[in-house]
Amino acid sequence: MVSNDGEDSTRILQEIEKLKAEKSSIEDRISTLQTQLNDNIDKKKENDSTSSCLPSSLSINGSSSFEHTLSPDMIYRYSRHLLLPSFGVQAQSKLVKSSILVVGAGGLGSPALLYLAASGVGRLGIVDHDVVELNNLHRQIIHGEANIGQSKVTSAAAACRAINSTVQIVEYKEALRVSNALEIVSKYDIVIDATDNAPSRYMVNDCCVVLGKVMSFDMMLAWSESYVHCHLYKNGIGSMYYIMCYLMLAYNIFLS
Repeated sequence: MVSNDGEDSTRILQEIEKLKAEKSSIEDRISTLQTQLNDNIDKKKENDSTSSCLPSSLSINGSSSFEHTLSPDMIYRYSRHLLLPSFGVQAQSKLVKSSILVVGAGGLGSPALLYLAASGVGRLGIVDHDVVELNNLHRQIIHGEANIGQSKVTSAAAACRAINSTVQIVEYKEALRVSNALEIVSKYDIVIDATDNAPSRYMVNDCCVVLGKVMSFDMMLAWSESYVHCHLYKNGIGSMYYIMCYLMLAYNIFLS
């Protein structure tokens, strides 16, 4: 009996020590969580204070003022933009009010769409008639394995909304054709040509010339060289795109 009583006492003492250790661990965890909670509250107060210091009407150098349309959440989201002397609140406000059309949601369109959505473009249009395939994924980074078989526009739009839900995404699940190109392009301030064939590039270029739109395009020569060009077409001035195509073709022939 004495032996059994001794064993029971030892077991009870061991259990007490175990519970004390668990209690200490729980208290440490509670303390850590409380510290994290206090830090979050302090950060929120600091953010609210910073946001409240930025009025809806700002004066630059005391000489002029402008109205901005940035909400407190936008000010916090784009705070790194706002700190740039060459950008600031006024430029971000203009960006939020702007609209950009990206023609093509493939290799060129993928990074363009992701960065435009993240930067806070007000309205983003996506044009593409194709579907996501497995052999797209190594270069068309806006799409994932779960999107295989889906419309590229649907997949790209979902990715853009996941990055920035404040951006208005307009989906055009169709090819840009002569019958619809002018109507679609006319609704946007800037057009990014991210297509992969000459007829589409010429058509996008012609629409921008006719409508006086800013167009940005990218061309790849072989595997190592690329050219990016942005030009404002105004008053029917001729197309730099055609000139660049002929120059690139001549350069390619000369090299071969």
